[in-house]
Amino acid sequence: MFISIRKSIARIYEIVRVVIVSGIAELRHLFTRYRRGPRQNVWDIDIVYLWSDPSDSVWAAKREEVLRSEQRDDYCCIELQTLAPKMTLDELRYSLRSVDTHLSGVRYVHIVVDGQVPDWLDVNHPKIRVIQAEDIITNKDHYPNYNTQAIESYFFNIPDLSDRFIYFNDDFFLRSKMGVDDFFTSDGLLRVRLGRALSPKGSPSSEEEGDYAGHRNANKLLDQMFVKRARLTVMHRPYAHNKELLKSAESIFPDALEETRSSKFRSTKMVAIHSFLVPYAASYQKAADLVPPKLLEKDMFRWGSSSLNNKKVVKRIQALRSEAFCIQEERGVEIPESEISRFRAFMSDLFPEPSSFERKK
Repeated sequence: MFISIRKSIARIYEIVRVVIVSGIAELRHLFTRYRRGPRQNVWDIDIVYLWSDPSDSVWAAKREEVLRSEQRDDYCCIELQTLAPKMTLDELRYSLRSVDTHLSGVRYVHIVVDGQVPDWLDVNHPKIRVIQAEDIITNKDHYPNYNTQAIESYFFNIPDLSDRFIYFNDDFFLRSKMGVDDFFTSDGLLRVRLGRALSPKGSPSSEEEGDYAGHRNANKLLDQMFVKRARLTVMHRPYAHNKELLKSAESIFPDALEETRSSKFRSTKMVAIHSFLVPYAASYQKAADLVPPKLLEKDMFRWGSSSLNNKKVVKRIQALRSEAFCIQEERGVEIPESEISRFRAFMSDLFPEPSSFERKK
């Protein structure tokens, strides 16, 4: 019991210490920015999505065929990675509605896909760019690939991608007006929003989901190359990125990139590149600002098979004051059609107007 209490106290201490350190860094930059005068952001940005429809039986069969051809035993919770639901929540539609409504300064929206395109998407929209994953994965040994971290590591190959861009998961949604200032500083640094939890360290296990392995391996690299310390997670919301920073990771962390890209499904050897390694490495190289978390802020939720739990999610999001939030599909369950309909009705209440990116009926 006393050991458990000591561990809890140590964990709280580490969280508070990291928040204080990152908070001091943020205040220092705010003071520097104040001396320079008001922000002057004059560049447009691009948005990038990575999207797939796992309910597509043809796509799912191809994924299963790739898995059968793999000679590996280190994939993390592979049964969760290969579920093929009958229906999806259709999150991308509502994420794009939130972007169209709330985000200013968007030049293009690049949607990276693997042979699929949403039937409601207006591919002829002047801001929409549909990109095939096969076309940006330059090492053909790494394709086809169902490890999102692997595909994301090739984003800098997207044709005509802006130097600075924002990466949205399709389950990220904006709740209020946002602009470039929320993602980048006036001098172009990434603004990295930190989460409230400590990022896990230690040896990865195939019994855990790939996110844990990705963080454990990334922390080991950061400890070796920069400084050994505890780190908070990066908040699971739209990520500010720099194309050159992503590309430079190939030369700074060549083994990590190769291990991740050669893992066609999430494995114990992969590294959380875009969502942890690159943002923290950038902060140590003075190319990113770490923004401390708001300790009472909750912006990540799960939608699953329980009607009661989903109703609680609806109430919590309705009361949110956050600028953005995420609703993840609960993993390992088949969400009934009634709860999928509930999700779509709720999203339609939040974002009632079709975005300009949707086909006209």
